[in-house]
Amino acid sequence: MTPMALRRLLDDDDDMDFKELLLKHIAPGLGCIIAFLMFVSPLKAVLQVRASKHLGDLNPLPLVAIIANCAAWLLYGCINEDPYVILANEPGLLLGVFMAISCYGFADLKARDLMLKAFLFFAVLISGAGIIISLFIEKDSTASLISGYTAVFVLLCYYGAPLSTIAEVLRSRSSASLYWPISIMNTVNGLLWVAYGTAVHDMFIAVPNAVGATFGLIQIALIQCYPSKKVAASGGDDDVEPLIPDSKHVA
Repeated sequence: MTPMALRRLLDDDDDMDFKELLLKHIAPGLGCIIAFLMFVSPLKAVLQVRASKHLGDLNPLPLVAIIANCAAWLLYGCINEDPYVILANEPGLLLGVFMAISCYGFADLKARDLMLKAFLFFAVLISGAGIIISLFIEKDSTASLISGYTAVFVLLCYYGAPLSTIAEVLRSRSSASLYWPISIMNTVNGLLWVAYGTAVHDMFIAVPNAVGATFGLIQIALIQCYPSKKVAASGGDDDVEPLIPDSKHVA
């Protein structure tokens, strides 16, 4: 082998090592950070709900979807022993529980009913998948497939949850029910996990996150087309029935 050929081979190895480092470690590492920022992005609005004791324009269904999404991917990450998937979703699970419970306490009866139905649906789905895997599945590959399909389904529900208000956005020509930080974080987060999923040949990670990034772009487009028009909260509490009485409320 000539010196020139040897140098070219070493350069190619360096390029491959950097590419592998970038896609298999840096991208999912950044994905963990972006995922945390994505999950924490509604926190300011939730704290405002707790302070005002009024849900306002905040859509609580994505908060329930955060809990379900993180629980499903924790199941998948543990079965496949993927530390990046686990690290990306554990903080989101804790944050989702705090935010969903906070908003549930100050939502009207209709919103509470929707949140409860969504939570029960996801709880049955994810726990059912876990029971099937633990009691009836012996092959690791089959367990990975079941947890993967479950996680993908829940992830698509999570990414699509803010789109449940599209009809209202188009009707009112206001994107107040869409939260732009979540939309931006969804897009960036989805692209990072697409890179990682492609690098490790895991289509359960790559494909749904590509769809999620697309959903994020759609939300951003709606926010740009229909600027938010805040609706002043009513002075009374006829449509809001806090679970915690004012005298017992702890900020």
